[in-house]
Amino acid sequence: MAESNAEPTIRNLMKLIKHVSDRIESVKKKIGGIDSIEKKMCNLEKDINKLCVALEDRVGKVDERVTRLEDKVDAADFHSAQLSERVQELEKERDTLRNNLTYLQSQFMRNNLIFTGIAEVNSTGREPPETTERKLRQHLHDACKIVRDVADSIRFERVHCSPDSPISGRITNIVAKFTYFKDR
Repeated sequence: MAESNAEPTIRNLMKLIKHVSDRIESVKKKIGGIDSIEKKMCNLEKDINKLCVALEDRVGKVDERVTRLEDKVDAADFHSAQLSERVQELEKERDTLRNNLTYLQSQFMRNNLIFTGIAEVNSTGREPPETTERKLRQHLHDACKIVRDVADSIRFERVHCSPDSPISGRITNIVAKFTYFKDR
């Protein structure tokens, strides 16, 4: 358009209308793009809402599971404490039984004497108690210088070799339980 004060011509007006029309079309395209973006945003918002609901459900389920696990851990801790107490009680009882057993063994063995330095002659296994007793009587006569009649009159409840594996010619220990304390 001319800068003069002259009135615009139809051609100028048509150009101006065309220019305005082009700008309106451009604005319509941009508005169409905005509408498309708005639809996408609405769909995105719906998807996000669905994800939030699903996430809240999952979080709720996880919270429930964590609570159940905490309860189970608490119960396991309680049972563990009970078991620990029971183990301590059993250990005390075991120690008491061990002490009682030691006392009973010492009472049982108080009439026993152990004789050492006696050669074992049996190479096939354990010798019978009669042979062991006979060897002990001979040992009492020879080594302890007890008269043969006295050595033969001593009464034993039990005479046996120490519980090692038998080896021919080996020096063994003989355990003898006397019937009468005075013989011991």
